[in-house]
Amino acid sequence: MRSSRRALAQVSNTATGVRLIYPCQPRQTSTNVRWLGQDSKSALPKAEEGAGSRRPPKKMFIAPFIAFSAGLSLAIAYYIYRVAKPVEVSWRVFEELLSRGEVRSVQVSQSRKRALILLQSAQIVDGKAVFVVSVPLENETALDFDRRVRLFESKIGIPNSDRIPLVLTQEMSNDDLLITVILSSAVAATVLFVWIYKNSPRNLPPREAIMVALRKLTSQKGGVESHTKPEPQMQSPPPRVSKDEPSVGSSYTGGFGSGMPFLDAFPGLGEPQPITTNTTFADVAGMHAAKEEVMEFVSYLKNPTKYEALGAKLPKGALLLGPPGTGKTLLVKALAHEVGVPFYSMAGSEFIEIIGGLGASRIRKLFNAARQRSPSIIFIDEIDSVGRKRSASVPGGGGGGVAEMEQTLNQLLVEMDGMDTTEGTIVFAATNRADLLDKALLRAGRFDRHIFIDLPNMAERKDLLDMYLRKYKLATSINVSALRDRLATWTSGMSGADIARLCNEAALITARGANAEEGIQDAHFDSALERVLAGAAKRSSPLSQSERQVAAVQEAGRALVASLLPSTGLTPFRVSIVPRASTGTSGVSGGLGFTQFVPEERFLLSCDEVADRITVLLAGKAAEEIVFKASSDASEQYLKKATDLAYKEVRDWGMSKAVGNLSFGDQWQSSFSVEPYSKRTAALIDFEVHRLLAEAFQRAIALITKNECKLRCIVEELMEKEVLSADELKAIIASHQHCSHVLMPA
Repeated sequence: MRSSRRALAQVSNTATGVRLIYPCQPRQTSTNVRWLGQDSKSALPKAEEGAGSRRPPKKMFIAPFIAFSAGLSLAIAYYIYRVAKPVEVSWRVFEELLSRGEVRSVQVSQSRKRALILLQSAQIVDGKAVFVVSVPLENETALDFDRRVRLFESKIGIPNSDRIPLVLTQEMSNDDLLITVILSSAVAATVLFVWIYKNSPRNLPPREAIMVALRKLTSQKGGVESHTKPEPQMQSPPPRVSKDEPSVGSSYTGGFGSGMPFLDAFPGLGEPQPITTNTTFADVAGMHAAKEEVMEFVSYLKNPTKYEALGAKLPKGALLLGPPGTGKTLLVKALAHEVGVPFYSMAGSEFIEIIGGLGASRIRKLFNAARQRSPSIIFIDEIDSVGRKRSASVPGGGGGGVAEMEQTLNQLLVEMDGMDTTEGTIVFAATNRADLLDKALLRAGRFDRHIFIDLPNMAERKDLLDMYLRKYKLATSINVSALRDRLATWTSGMSGADIARLCNEAALITARGANAEEGIQDAHFDSALERVLAGAAKRSSPLSQSERQVAAVQEAGRALVASLLPSTGLTPFRVSIVPRASTGTSGVSGGLGFTQFVPEERFLLSCDEVADRITVLLAGKAAEEIVFKASSDASEQYLKKATDLAYKEVRDWGMSKAVGNLSFGDQWQSSFSVEPYSKRTAALIDFEVHRLLAEAFQRAIALITKNECKLRCIVEELMEKEVLSADELKAIIASHQHCSHVLMPA
């Protein structure tokens, strides 16, 4: 029988967050005693159940809400006033900074009665390093302040071209700023009030309920209740819990560092997950030397005991270098698929965002996740965005963004240096700007292996074309082998991505045509090659007759001289006078026409070969002067290339006898660098460059004058067809070997 008396119950919170009910005087019955948790409502007295299920009244939250809102407003206002307020200096200090050249610009605010002075570098003012100071406007307008500054600049002799810019700005007044802060704080406090009220426990007094809700906000597993129920156990009741110190039964178990769960909304704060890739080495055509380097890592990851038995240690990291589009990322994906290990991939720009310390946190999480699933591969694409050289010119790294980048780089250096090679975690990174990387990142023990992936050579281009051409529907009349050889010859200097784009452009041109069902023709590949090399044709704004003739004369002159000077290594295979809308991969377009050359795959250039190439670049201007007895601006881009090549010959390659065996390079050519040679040497270099250009120009004039009839025929064909192929150009030159026509302007 059950007694009519109910046993009094003592409620307590366990360490796991489950509220257990322990009878003070349990009665012996014929049934087994069962300890019930808080989810079993039958164990609670009805009166207690009804009182405990009510949520604390809203009026109990009003006072904390008002106090929090006021405190938040005061804290934000104090921060803005003390931290964001620039240091105020006198006019005399401003004059001193201006005379020393430390002022970069001035922003005058009429509403705040001050002028913000932006400095060139950090200055010590009142014991603090600052980049911005303010000068109060003493009963003067912005125009008066501007006149005052200009008068002082004239006094100290600053020329007009070097005077600092003054900008009139509209800053928010103190009253408007205070109202904005109060409204923002009120909104934040209201959101917090609603969250606390909705998440406060039902069975605790109001004060304890608020404390539990606040702890739940700053906890990753917060809350009094738990979703798991422990098995019933006969145990002694835990110590009585004080009302002032409720036991929440939760603890912070990781995360970004703040413990606030709403920060998980930011990307990258979660645990990094390995990605799957279906790329195989069969999808990676060309890159024969790079594949051999990478296969060493495949052998190690598949059979590490073979290397460990010999005492060999695999490099901790490999840095893939090379121009864009050469397949660096594709090679690492194929490696990860081949060895079948977890593959973690992130771009260098993903580490750094608006939150301070986020980059270092992501680095730690990435390496921890990779170590837990060892052996594994970490790949950081475009590592130059996070691995740039650290700056030591300004204390603290030169600003918040730079300091955050350097902190992320330091964490990456620590993670790579602390890794044990026996873990089997290998770091791969790719960049096309190795000159920007920090030296500590490239030293032995971090990226030990540097794999350079260059532009594909002839054999590699054929492999790429074999792979890409199989994916498209070609016309039955096409000889695939001949097409592959022809495109491989014409695409010298192109990357694998450019070749893939070429094939895709041919398919798109075919799809726009009338006979798309027949497949891609040879002419479609020719049109696609022209589009990739020089950009899209600008048919909407055709040239006038006189402009077409100037373009034809210039392009014919370059093509003719290149054909007459075979030692240049430049074989013209396409001449066009169709204007282009944008620059293609050749880098010489966007003008009235273009002449595309097939360069021989050479690694060395002699002095005579450089002179021949300069002659070809100047041949267009020479032909124009011979025909029209005048010149236009159509040769601008070719003149720039000729000048650059002449400076390289004299200043970098040491081919000038007058200058001597000197090489200065181009690392110093920036707005903040000083020339590494004297003014006398600079004048000598300029003189030699002028001499080389003048000799090449006279040589071009002599060659064109001797072959005027050939030039005339090429110009006539261009005016009629607009585009000439390599075979047509060779036929014109071969059919006029002994002609003596004199070209006259139209």
